[in-house]
Parts: sequence; structure tokens; C-alpha cells
Amino acid sequence: MRKQDPKAVSSKRSEETTAKSREIGTALRRAREEAGLNQVDICRPLDWGAPRVSRMESGQREGSTMEIVTYLARVRTAPKEFDRLKRLSELPANGYDLQRHPVGLHDQLPTLEFLHASAKKMTFYEPQRIPSLLQTEQYAEAVLRRGRDPKDPVITAGVRSRMARQGLLKNARPGFDVTFYIDEIVLRDTTMREIMEEQLINLTIAACLPHCHVRIIPTTCFDYEFSIPFSLFDDFDNNSVLTIHTASATLILEDPEDMVPYLRKLEKFRESALSDHQSAQKINSIYSTDDRAVQSKTGIPLRPHLPASEFVH
Repeated sequence: MRKQDPKAVSSKRSEETTAKSREIGTALRRAREEAGLNQVDICRPLDWGAPRVSRMESGQREGSTMEIVTYLARVRTAPKEFDRLKRLSELPANGYDLQRHPVGLHDQLPTLEFLHASAKKMTFYEPQRIPSLLQTEQYAEAVLRRGRDPKDPVITAGVRSRMARQGLLKNARPGFDVTFYIDEIVLRDTTMREIMEEQLINLTIAACLPHCHVRIIPTTCFDYEFSIPFSLFDDFDNNSVLTIHTASATLILEDPEDMVPYLRKLEKFRESALSDHQSAQKINSIYSTDDRAVQSKTGIPLRPHLPASEFVH
């Protein structure tokens, strides 16, 4: 098989919109607007043409590091954001990126924030815990406290960030759609028993949103050889980015060939997961079963079994 010239591939990518160019472009536009400037204010002193700035901000043109730095200096970007975008612009346009983060806090990466905010469709697979967009405050705190000093400020910051991002589900834009594939064993996590009641109710409420699909993968279908959490983001221009999450780093892919194994796995999930309605019934049955377990141990009367629709306020 004939190998492609890496330089040719790199040149081709530089002419196309990429996840990196779109993220940088969005950050440039936001920085300019926060500085109270318009595109003309950028063009004139730098002697740049208007199309150049427009394409950089839209991500249609991947500016050089020097151009990015010059732009950021012009709008007086804060040092932390300046350094982040400079490092991002220096990454090679090879279709993937590896970003490190504090343990268990991949959702706080600026790149992930950008992908969430710009997505038209999102698909999540979470084999070990409830996805962060669906977590209750108590559940999120319990997850982030694991292996940490209870007084670690990253816990409070992480919980606050997750609760704020859930506004994406409550204030969804027209055309927005999100699907969560959750393994049934996560719903039966005995280490979370004290807070799972509220979490199960929250799942049921979320599942009733027309743009939100909670699909439970039965325990009998759990794939022990493929237990890696990942997410797929499709934006309004049909650009796709896939993220793969480990404890301390996230791999970001945008080359279609690299995504194939994960897209195939999603196809299997669509076939093996319970339907939206069946998933709501499963969540409700687990909720009721936990109630009966509490009654048998404490003597506390069992609350009436509620159909999924009655959880919605």
C-alpha cells in the first residue's frame, strides 16, 4: 500500500476546519468580544484583511502560532488563557490530541467545554458511573471525593462545574439531541446506596426530556473487554470529534478511521441497550427494589411505586 506523504497530509489538514482550529477560533472571538472590540479593530492595526480574521474566528482557517499570539496580544488576553491557546496552536494537525487533567476531572478540560457548548448531538458511554451531565450534586461529590482529601478544593470546584454544565440539558437549543448509554451495573452500585435513590429519580426526570435519551445496557450484555468511557460530539456543521477518557488524560480523535472501533461499539449499544421506555421502567424497578430492601432492614413503610411519568415535576 502506498503511504501518504506526511507533509501532504499536514498541508491538507491545514486547509480544512479541525477540532483545534474551531476551538481556537471560538476562543479568539470570545476574547475579542470580551475586550469590546470588533473585527475591524483587529484588522487595521495588524494590517490584516477582514476575511483572514473572519476565517480564523470561524475555525475555517488554522492560523499559525505567530498569528494566534499576535491576535491574543491585541485583545489583551489573560496570561493563563494566552498560554493555553498558544500551546494548543503549537500542536501538530495530525487528527488527535492527548490532554492531561486532574484524576477524574476530564470534563473540566477547556476543550471538553468547547465540545459540549458547540454540539448538536452528543453520545456518551459510561461503564463505571453515571455520566457527569446526569449526576446529582451528592453523586458528583461522592465520585470526586474518592481518593482525595475531603477538604480538597478541587471537589467543590468540580461539583459546581458539573452542576452548571447541566444547563445544556435544561436549556437545549433547537435540534439538540443527546444519548447516554449506561451499564445496568452502575445503577446497582452498592458503594453509592445511600445516594442512589435521588440519582435514580434524577435519571428518570432527564429521560422524560424530549431531546434526552437514557439507554440502559442490561447486565447480561456488559462487555468486559471494552469498558472504556468515551463520548462522540457532532456539531451543527456535521464535524465529529470523539473523546476517550482515562483517569488522568483524555484522547481526542477527529480522524474518521481512528473513530471506527468506537462507532462500531455504538452500533452494538443501539442494538443491545433497552429502549428509552424500557430503560425508564428498568430505572423505576431498581428504585422500587431498593425501597423494599430498606423496608426489610429498617421496618420503614414502603412508599408507593411511581410510574416514570410521575417523577416529572
